[in-house]
Amino acid sequence: MSEWSFRGAQPADAEQFAKWAAENPQVDAADLLSARKTENPTVLFFAVEKDGVVQAFAPLYLQMHLPHLGFNPEADGKDKLRALQMMIDGVSAFAVQYGIREITTMSKDEYPIAQWALKHDFELEPRQLLKLNLTRLMEAAEVK
Repeated sequence: MSEWSFRGAQPADAEQFAKWAAENPQVDAADLLSARKTENPTVLFFAVEKDGVVQAFAPLYLQMHLPHLGFNPEADGKDKLRALQMMIDGVSAFAVQYGIREITTMSKDEYPIAQWALKHDFELEPRQLLKLNLTRLMEAAEVK
């Protein structure tokens, strides 16, 4: 019977993990860079072993996700724009203090907020977002 384990990566793993990632054509070069401490100071690597031999590894880092914005409906357009910029500036400063280097949000091309974001250093990620909702999984487990 095989023994599987999950562990935090060790410095001795770094060379092997870097080689595996660099040689994998499905790993985007930008993803390799984002897994570096210089890009995302909160990055941690984890490994899965079978009988003491690493089978897989994954870097993870913290991000901030902006699920939506709320504006005073009585505010005029100029005040909304100013408030939006101040919000992004404030949240960015907060994130940087905690080693977080990415802020994500979801929108649609036709929404004014998406158009504003693209003009203010947000980038459209060409890949699809895959989201694992742990709250939903935990709630489903409680029902059983």
